[in-house]
Amino acid sequence: MRKMSMEETTIGTLARFTGVSSHTIKYYEKIGLFRANRKEQSNYRSYGLRACTDIYECVKYKNLGFSLKEIGLLHGEADDDRLKQMLAKRLEEVEEEIRKACVLRDCIREYSKELEMLDEHLDEWYLERCPDFYFRRQSENLEYLDDGYMESDGINLIDYAPRSKNVVKIAPEYLNGKAVRFSWGQGICIREGETWMQDRKGFEHIFARRAFVTYMRVTGPYVSQGEMIEKIRRIYGEYRDTFETSAYAIRIKITYDEEGKDWNYFKIVIPDPE
Repeated sequence: MRKMSMEETTIGTLARFTGVSSHTIKYYEKIGLFRANRKEQSNYRSYGLRACTDIYECVKYKNLGFSLKEIGLLHGEADDDRLKQMLAKRLEEVEEEIRKACVLRDCIREYSKELEMLDEHLDEWYLERCPDFYFRRQSENLEYLDDGYMESDGINLIDYAPRSKNVVKIAPEYLNGKAVRFSWGQGICIREGETWMQDRKGFEHIFARRAFVTYMRVTGPYVSQGEMIEKIRRIYGEYRDTFETSAYAIRIKITYDEEGKDWNYFKIVIPDPE
């Protein structure tokens, strides 16, 4: 097998030896992560075995998640203590990324379970104990409230989506057929042990209690024109004759049929007055 001298090793050959593209090698060299050997007269560049090990070190730190600036420091300046410090800091960053990914994973699992419940109980009703719920009212019927901005008392519920959801609060007089009265807003269920929403101003607190629950599918101007209310009356009528508390319609999803019509799916929660 023919041996290749350092002077004969071109960037293309180096790319094949290292498994790193020529473009990346040129970029690493351009920003000073390693140097080629150059002949002054021809400006010809060649690469020795040191270039292979330098590129390996750069890729190693890159795959550990360090920035190019940090790679330059680690590969060109850092002593043993500095290396340990930077690795410890990177480990903290990764652990925080894992924590956030776990939270995201749990949100996806929770939402998937919610969709399963919707499919299982569509147009049926049951009783369950609902957790503490906070509602930020933003409209009176279809009119925005002057002070109905999403953020209140340092909390912006949109930051908590998908845990927070669009909610319509339907007053008992509307449910009982006396007057059209409802409010749109944002709501969030609070898990046991969470205290970050306690005593926040601008939010209605619906305390944990037993509630009548159903899921339904509606389309069009379903609240203002009464379609949702009629469906709630029909289903709730199997349980009670009149409504003593407001109903909270929590939107779960929106889908579209073949004709492009939007269908809105809601979880209806009516706290038990007892």
